[in-house]
Amino acid sequence: MAANNNGFAQALEDINTIVRTNQTVSKTNLEKAADYFVSKLEDKIPKSIKNKKHLRDSLKVVIKEDIVSVQFESDSFYWYMVEHGHKKANGKGRVKGTHFVRNTTDQEQQKLLDMMMDRL
Repeated sequence: MAANNNGFAQALEDINTIVRTNQTVSKTNLEKAADYFVSKLEDKIPKSIKNKKHLRDSLKVVIKEDIVSVQFESDSFYWYMVEHGHKKANGKGRVKGTHFVRNTTDQEQQKLLDMMMDRL
């Protein structure tokens, strides 16, 4: 690099250092944050009165390459209706949503960010 002392070369070197940061460290932090979020979300999910598989049992952490996500299993598509509400089966009126995902995310947002950025 040219030694022109304008700070650009140092900034570029700092950016390259950040890029070379060990990916397993950040992935481990993401996994810990996802597990923490699942534990908090399970407490907020309303339990069904029916004797079937519950949303709490279908929540999982999925890791694909460098992406970590929290998902419901594919047969639990109805989480969206519980979260946002839906029309009643007879077509008259609406069932109000519980917003359990949004509320949990809002409440735990700072803790999750701290967990993800812990080792960076």
